[in-house]
Amino acid sequence: MIRKLALIVGALLIAYCLYLGWRVGTERGRVVDRVDAIIAAADPADVTLSPARTAILLRVEDPTFMSNKGLDFSTPGGGMTTISQSLGKRIFFTRFRPGFPKGELIVLTRFALYPKVDKQRTLKAFLATAFFGHWNGRAVIGIGPAARAWFGKPLNALTDREYLSLIAMAPAPRALDPIRHAAANADRVARIERLLAGRCQPDGLRDVMLAGCAIKR
Repeated sequence: MIRKLALIVGALLIAYCLYLGWRVGTERGRVVDRVDAIIAAADPADVTLSPARTAILLRVEDPTFMSNKGLDFSTPGGGMTTISQSLGKRIFFTRFRPGFPKGELIVLTRFALYPKVDKQRTLKAFLATAFFGHWNGRAVIGIGPAARAWFGKPLNALTDREYLSLIAMAPAPRALDPIRHAAANADRVARIERLLAGRCQPDGLRDVMLAGCAIKR
């Protein structure tokens, strides 16, 4: 019975590996076109950040973005999803769901997206596809549309504080928007400011809410 079960499990693992190999091969052949189409469809001003604001985004969301291979399982505050994986959710899946598909996302990001798309295009496509909650009953997709939805102005006209408010939404856009949940948004902005000033550190990999940067009471 145990031997039979082991053979079944082994066969399933082989089938899954073959499936992943097929998925990687298929996606490698079209990932460049998909990313380029996303960037081409966006207003250039909506996917362009100054070097200083790019640095802020990366420090908060994916500190090793420029050097990692789409994966980072060790940097404090980085969480389990890099910027590359966030983009991967949108280009490799019709509707990504947490759980078992995470392994597939990791493999596709590492072996399909990372080898074929450079970091600058990855970042632009991420900025164009990131989710920023709902406004007037519609999903807000992209940081440029988010600036207009939440602050009524283009991305490049945001104040530093307004920009941080958008970055603060990333872990939970529905619960951290700057209008309906202004206090929660402001609290995470304050944590980000302390992080950027070097006055704190996240409490481990999964501390995406920056509990390590909260004011101790």
